Amino acid sequence: MHKTIFLFLISIALSNISFAQNRIALVKKDGKFGFINDKGKYIAEPIYENAFSFSENLAPVMLDGKWGYIDKLGKMVIAAQYDYANWFWEGLAAVKKGEKYGYINPKNQLIIPFQYDYTFNFSQGLSAVEIDGKSGYINKTGKIVIPAEYAQAFDFYKGIGPVQDTTGRILFINKKGKRVDKPFLDHLILKRQDYIYFYEEDKIGIKNKCGKILTPPRYDALGTVYKNRVFYKIGDEKYGIATKRGKIVRKPRYDDVNGFSEELAAVKINGEWGFIHHRKGIAIAPRFDDTRPFSEGLAAVKMKGKWGYINKKGMLVVPCEFDDNNDEMFVKVR
Repeated sequence: MHKTIFLFLISIALSNISFAQNRIALVKKDGKFGFINDKGKYIAEPIYENAFSFSENLAPVMLDGKWGYIDKLGKMVIAAQYDYANWFWEGLAAVKKGEKYGYINPKNQLIIPFQYDYTFNFSQGLSAVEIDGKSGYINKTGKIVIPAEYAQAFDFYKGIGPVQDTTGRILFINKKGKRVDKPFLDHLILKRQDYIYFYEEDKIGIKNKCGKILTPPRYDALGTVYKNRVFYKIGDEKYGIATKRGKIVRKPRYDDVNGFSEELAAVKINGEWGFIHHRKGIAIAPRFDDTRPFSEGLAAVKMKGKWGYINKKGMLVVPCEFDDNNDEMFVKVR
């Protein structure tokens, strides 16, 4: 259960990155990475050996074995000079020179010196760092505010950070380094989504924030509740859809499913992927080899081994001509 909670916290943190204005997607073609706009036009030609999506208006890219950053126009604004570069979060990005990591600002000024064996992104003013094989937390001046005494440490979310002690246990601490008890942790999660999963004899059910059972533990798999709809699976059956109270909305019919995003979810029927609306049924008929979730009104789809993008009407707005890069989603960049 602790592992499930940890993954939930991390996913929420990632979902809270905010963007606005221009839609840009990372693409891969002929083994190189580039960026396109929502018309399929390159804003940065595929010349990079590696790259990550935009965050805080900059994207890390690798050129000739070194990492730097480009802006939304495709201009290299921080020259490729680092052995590794991460996203900008809260105004700082972790970069690596030699064997050590430090932090820079968007002007490429070194704010925190190269002194860490490994780093995470800043989250709520703190970043997990590794020193001599142990992990703790620093603030934006580089001061250690939670001692490096854990086997692993991860991003904070709403004042809570998951850590792993030297025995392998997953624990949760606050920003003062004090352990948080489970009732408080449950309350934190319930405030976000108003329900939790619970397990009995390897079956999954759902409770509300008062602890009342909404759905008895009878499922082998449950998706994330989206507008009172949740994918479920029992035994070797296909996936169906139920309400969070367990009322069956659609009997098992889907070979595979992905979660809802922007009111649509990808489903696999007879070996092909399409999209369903959370209430209206099939929205885009299955005809794709693979899909990614909708993001900013567009979804990546795979046909004949190549990726392109469709809108919510199922129209192909960017031709399928790109390679798989595991990050085929548009984000908005100011």
